[in-house]
Amino acid sequence: MQPGDLVFFDTYKPDGHVGIYIGNGKFIGAQTSTGVAIEDMTKDYWKERFNGRVQRI
Repeated sequence: MQPGDLVFFDTYKPDGHVGIYIGNGKFIGAQTSTGVAIEDMTKDYWKERFNGRVQRI
């Protein structure tokens, strides 16, 4: 993964959440609970839901 890549997570459905990878295991995402925030992909919640799909744009 490289900064700027889209990363996909299986949340409520396959690819139900998409974020923008910014490097060092972190991505920018928008959640209803926190709004736009920097999230850590190595934390349990996101680690368990990351489906390995990365889209370079």
